[in-house]
Amino acid sequence: MSIKIKKFLMMCLLFLLVIVAFGCANDTNTEPNDEDHTADDEVEEGDPDPVTLQVVVGWSEEMFNDRFKDPIEKEFPWITIEQIQSGSGREELEEVFAQDLNPDIIFELSPANMEYFGLDYDLDELIEKHGYDVSHINPVYLDAVRAKDPERRLLGMPYEIVNWVLFYNKDIFDTFGVDYPTEDMTWNEAIDLASKVSGERNGVHYRGLDLGPAQAPFAQFSVNRTDPETGEVLIQEEEEFARYLDLIQDIGALDNSGEPFFEPAKFTEERSTAMFVEFVQAVDWWSEVEGLNYDVTALPTWDGEPAVTHRPDFGILNWSISPLSENKDAAFKAITHFTETEYQTFASRIGLGPTSAENEVLEQFFQDYESTHDKNMQSIFAHPPASPPEQISRWDNYVDFNVHRWLNDEEYRNFDRNEYLRLVAEESAAKIQEAMGAE
Repeated sequence: MSIKIKKFLMMCLLFLLVIVAFGCANDTNTEPNDEDHTADDEVEEGDPDPVTLQVVVGWSEEMFNDRFKDPIEKEFPWITIEQIQSGSGREELEEVFAQDLNPDIIFELSPANMEYFGLDYDLDELIEKHGYDVSHINPVYLDAVRAKDPERRLLGMPYEIVNWVLFYNKDIFDTFGVDYPTEDMTWNEAIDLASKVSGERNGVHYRGLDLGPAQAPFAQFSVNRTDPETGEVLIQEEEEFARYLDLIQDIGALDNSGEPFFEPAKFTEERSTAMFVEFVQAVDWWSEVEGLNYDVTALPTWDGEPAVTHRPDFGILNWSISPLSENKDAAFKAITHFTETEYQTFASRIGLGPTSAENEVLEQFFQDYESTHDKNMQSIFAHPPASPPEQISRWDNYVDFNVHRWLNDEEYRNFDRNEYLRLVAEESAAKIQEAMGAE
């Protein structure tokens, strides 16, 4: 083969090698390796732009940091939380807005103040936008929030539920030689049991049963006190109201000593009340009361009615998002985080009434307090919460049975049940008419 041909072939081979080398280099630059994939993914899945959320809540700074700021900033490092230390009453919020503050989240915002300030924002929009699954939240609690709005919008996310339970003094039952109350009692059975631990022993006058929140038995009924549309007072028409007042009279008949009713001091300090209905947080309040040997059990239920505890709308604490917020998506992440299992477990363990439907959360209730470990804390979940009416009447707030005066005030003590119902109905109708005229 001639030298010229050899040179020509070698040049062709060299040209082909250059082309192949260039192609490989080009492939290397356009097809990222594993490290390049990771870097791209980190950019795509990284945190959103930093945002600051302003939150209206009247808690102390320490409580706010512990319960809100720290958990959110840990879970979402791109969110910074600032507290506006204020309640959500009308005058308090007027002061907040007078300072040109624009809160993103407001705690315990009432329907009336939502309407007054135009702060009603439907969380269903964000639930749909984010495809958020609310099945881990007890559905009755969500229904309770919706029931307060005529359009059944979800205007708040439940954070804490106030739970009432029956406390009982074990020493008093032992003194009378009577068995302790149980989770499956009805109110009639509770009255019968109370009669067995009422009376005088060793110079002490004992009362069998008393109520802290006097409305607790009534809160087990799914009825409105007024017509949601017209404001008409209904308490003389529905039997539940008569049954409630009959129970109050039965409690009053247990003790003719003349001592006032609805007195927690007679349970805690004098230790002369055998059974007392109170907010479950009292297991913490009373943990260091010397000589108080007590336990807790479920609220009694009504004969012939479903075995339920009280409706959540009598004590449900919500977070609401302001429609003026420019950070609604971040605010939504914050308030829904409080409903998740991790936070709910933390809240349950420190005694905040859990909103969760998950048993593993409920089983942790109050477990961070050593003083509760010998108490029947699970009894508060023995019965499901009562359902609220489909629409809770906003006029119900003007109907106050004020049973304190009925049992304690000489002027009203001799009214029979029907007379007292009529009096309350007349007083309530007048207040409702006045409120309607002011709108």
